Amino acid sequence: MKKLVKLISVPLLALSLQAGDWNTQSLIGIEGGAASFDLENNMGFADNSQSPGSFGLKIGAEGQSYRIFLGGRYYSVSDEFDYANSFGVEMQYLIRFNSNANIFAGLNGGVMNMEFSDSQNRTREVSRGYFGGDLGVNFTLSHNFDIELGVRYMNLNIENTKYEDDDTVNTYSIDNMTNAYVSLIYKFKI
Repeated sequence: MKKLVKLISVPLLALSLQAGDWNTQSLIGIEGGAASFDLENNMGFADNSQSPGSFGLKIGAEGQSYRIFLGGRYYSVSDEFDYANSFGVEMQYLIRFNSNANIFAGLNGGVMNMEFSDSQNRTREVSRGYFGGDLGVNFTLSHNFDIELGVRYMNLNIENTKYEDDDTVNTYSIDNMTNAYVSLIYKFKI
């Protein structure tokens, strides 16, 4: 595991050094939260609001005024979904109040993967890029640990279309996802 962290952290550290920030730290974070999105259908079937729990792992680097994370998340969606997960990058600007707290705002982007059953119990699969924003607050617990509270917005624009036997078009779509989360972050120097 430590070799994997070094393998991922080294390019992020190099990016930080390139930017001239010599006080860079490596980061490993675990997060849990709750998300929200609407699964909509054009065929008159009831729209389906989803509120899945989420669990994620992120690895990154932090300088004095910014953070960069590579992360993956699993969403525990309802029974009609076989899976939902995302993989992406987050770049955040830090506004430091003092050595114990900061606010962050940033951008995110990546890929969302989902598989679900439609109203006729047919499997539908989607894999789509997303982009969005992050906003939250980060508190220092100790020299090596931070806790953050955040909100992540992801613009998905997912659409899955199937043509029926009677030539009608059956489309399911998801416009966006909002994810509120708490994350515990371990900070260290490599």
